[in-house]
Amino acid sequence: MKQKGKLPAVAGCLAVQLCAGILYVWSIFRQSAIDYYGWSTAAVDLVSGLMLFCFCLGGMIGGAWADRIGPRRMAFIGMPLFGAGVLLSSMWHPGAPIGLFYFSYCLIAGASSGMTYGPMLCCVQRWFPERRGLATGLASGAFGFSTVVFAPLVSRLLASFELPVALRILGIVFLAVGICACLLIRAPEEQPAGAMEPDNSLTLRQAIRTPPFWLLALMCFFYNGTWNMLNPLVKSLGIERGLSAGAATVCVSLTGLMNASGRLLMSLLSDRIGRLRTLALLCGATALAAAGLIGAVGGAYFAFILLASFAYGGPAGVTPAAMTDYFGPSHAGSKYGIVMLAVGISSVTFNALSSALRAATGGYTAAFLVGAATAVLAAAAVAAVAKLLRKKQ
Repeated sequence: MKQKGKLPAVAGCLAVQLCAGILYVWSIFRQSAIDYYGWSTAAVDLVSGLMLFCFCLGGMIGGAWADRIGPRRMAFIGMPLFGAGVLLSSMWHPGAPIGLFYFSYCLIAGASSGMTYGPMLCCVQRWFPERRGLATGLASGAFGFSTVVFAPLVSRLLASFELPVALRILGIVFLAVGICACLLIRAPEEQPAGAMEPDNSLTLRQAIRTPPFWLLALMCFFYNGTWNMLNPLVKSLGIERGLSAGAATVCVSLTGLMNASGRLLMSLLSDRIGRLRTLALLCGATALAAAGLIGAVGGAYFAFILLASFAYGGPAGVTPAAMTDYFGPSHAGSKYGIVMLAVGISSVTFNALSSALRAATGGYTAAFLVGAATAVLAAAAVAAVAKLLRKKQ
């Protein structure tokens, strides 16, 4: 039976994802936050990791909640909270404790954006049951594309206004666009022909008792380590490595484009060659990028950053499709929400580790070596999942 309203429903989900992806733009805000508030570099560098952790924590909560109340209601809860968190972040004055910013920007805005991410992704999957790779690629790609849209906008705002004013403008935009998008969102009333039957799905309790579930979570933990260490540094390190300030800003914008491209293109590839083969390829690309960044300068730095961002984006599209393939579409939000928590723990762990290694060594070589090693460990987890699934067959 042909479903009506697919286009506006999917468009609404993608618009929500586009707004929520602002967390990837923190490297543009970073120096302005240091200059305006007078906070230490180490404290400001924690913002990116803490926001991602709260995002993933919100993803676990939102996934479970959306399984009960539906994606539309979840979006109407998450998006106003997200805009309110960004607006509240604009209220702090110079000299304010950075803990207040952690509360408003990381906890409120970060967690609420995570509350919408998984449910929007699962909603788009339900509209494309036979093309899960395409569905997750579209939904996660819109999230990654946020950097392309907002990095130049944020740079212009910061060139014209102080940081609080820029945050206030963005908060109002997110509230307006987000709430309008929520009006369009709805899930299909019934499964279209060809969709997986609900009785083929594992319950959440059954899924978490299987080794592949936790191996995929472990893969996410290690895989995200490389980009978690890189993300706050893309612009500042680019300038140190020979890029002009303008070129470094362009690099940040292009990381969003490559991130979004990785999410969409690798998801489509996974529909053809399989989820695990695609994840293995991405682990190899991440290890190559991390190793290359040890001594890369100028154009080589630019190229390896783009490779790292492309490879980082891929699993965000492929892993949710793999989860649905292996554990079924029912309660997909709850299942993926738990796996997302591994990404959040990774963000805090590897951001702290990166800062400690830089402080101890005075450089970035040790951090990039760790980034390459974590990609290898992620590949080992993928290989273990493949081995278990072959035995099951």
